[in-house]
Amino acid sequence: MNQTFPGTQPQNLSIENLQDFYSRTLEYYDELFPLDEQIISCLLRLNETLKKASSISPPPIMRFLGVGSATGTLENRLSIHNFDITGIDTNPAMVSTAKRRIKSTFSSIRFFEMNSLDMRRFLKEGSFNIIACVENTLPYIGDETLVRKFFHDARTLLAPEGYLLLQTHNFGTKLADKPVRLPDRSSIRVRLSRTLIPAENNKMNLDAQLELGNGQLLQLQNTTEILQLTIPQVTAYALEAGFASTSVYSDFNESPYDPKSPHSVYILQA
Repeated sequence: MNQTFPGTQPQNLSIENLQDFYSRTLEYYDELFPLDEQIISCLLRLNETLKKASSISPPPIMRFLGVGSATGTLENRLSIHNFDITGIDTNPAMVSTAKRRIKSTFSSIRFFEMNSLDMRRFLKEGSFNIIACVENTLPYIGDETLVRKFFHDARTLLAPEGYLLLQTHNFGTKLADKPVRLPDRSSIRVRLSRTLIPAENNKMNLDAQLELGNGQLLQLQNTTEILQLTIPQVTAYALEAGFASTSVYSDFNESPYDPKSPHSVYILQA
């Protein structure tokens, strides 16, 4: 972090909601959340499995939906692997950034400003082969009924035998009753600190603070609710929505689930 001189300490800011917080951190987003190369390999494996199972020769181009696409790093990287790609995100600034990054030679990629709860309304039923919702995006829906709706909507949008790929914080098998400190995210210019604080109705409140290189602190007001998604809950919601199978791993390499792993990765098949 850079040093500041006496009398030049910048004013700290309190940010009211998560979307404003993300908008203010847009400049640093890719530094804080760099693309995990493992996810590309995972998606390519799923793509290859679908192609081998296809009754059409040659297999059709697989259609991918990224939910919570943010700045579009994953989707734009995936575009070189012959996917038809759609990315959706609720933050207009991030969607604009994702659109600017589309290479002119790739016409089969698009981004929309869209809430995941509206995707069934605006996207075609059975039109996607793979749907991905990573970086702990799903728990931020914050409501059990709406999370269950997400599973139903994703199942409806998937083609037969399609995959839903999820990555969440590892909530384990039991609800947490103590604060959970998430691993810090940092770069030379910025550091993001986050703590999940237990609340009522299986929820946790997000306490987030962004420290900039000049010493300024951006503090998210403690009003963002996150739903604790334990492994039994995800399994039950998937079964309820009609998924044929659910597998849980510690990472995108499909390593066996480890209770000490920071993340849970789920692969659901329709």
